[in-house]
Amino acid sequence: MEAASSQTTHESLPLEILSLPKVEIHVAGVTGYCLSDDEKQVVFFVFEEGVSFPDHAHCEQRGMLISGEMTMEIEGKTNLYQAGDQYVVPEGANHRANFSKRTVLVDMSDAPDRYKSGS
Repeated sequence: MEAASSQTTHESLPLEILSLPKVEIHVAGVTGYCLSDDEKQVVFFVFEEGVSFPDHAHCEQRGMLISGEMTMEIEGKTNLYQAGDQYVVPEGANHRANFSKRTVLVDMSDAPDRYKSGS
């Protein structure tokens, strides 16, 4: 049997994703790889254990966890998300997130410039 052409790295993402432009994010322990067009942006994120984001709001955001877990509070309601779970943060909703384990997720928005691409 032939080996798969997409090798997986220590970040649990295929090399094709790891070769995408990284997003600029000013939170230690977070790495994101970006795909975007004129209408949408998709970011493949890796959050290290212990990362947390304080209350904030922005455009609608939706995604799915690939591995790990995330506790997210949206407008005062707290939910635990694990591998395979999907989430939606409505536009303008105050929310915060905590990552108690190393977590890989796919995050999407209709704002093609939500995150700026760095290197």
